[in-house]
Amino acid sequence: MKKIILILILLVNGVSLSAQSEVARLQSFLKVGEQLDCGNYSIVFKKVISDSRCPKSVTCVWAGTAEVLLEIRKADEMYEEYRIEIGSFIDVYFQLPQLANIHLKLLGLAPYPETPQKIKQSEYKVTIQLEELLD
Repeated sequence: MKKIILILILLVNGVSLSAQSEVARLQSFLKVGEQLDCGNYSIVFKKVISDSRCPKSVTCVWAGTAEVLLEIRKADEMYEEYRIEIGSFIDVYFQLPQLANIHLKLLGLAPYPETPQKIKQSEYKVTIQLEELLD
């Protein structure tokens, strides 16, 4: 009986995996001022607008947030800017309207604050993941 259940589970998983769309993923780390090329478009990590995340060595009531500015460029000209807030959950996900089949996910912002040091703009790096839905 256990073998039959195991075989059924494997068959169901195999069927559901084959029904899913293919996704191409690209993960990259960008420092302030760097850009990631995506065909006709590029994504530029402009700056960290604010960073109120709770430092590692401090007990806080609120985890805090950070806000970053990303710029979408088309043919080396500014196309659109996005202000993105990163909260206590660090998996921000959104779809760029001008890149219909590409989803952008912010996976992290480093370094994490420590007291009493202030982080310089040049020290920040954001982890970006692009997912392109393939037909």
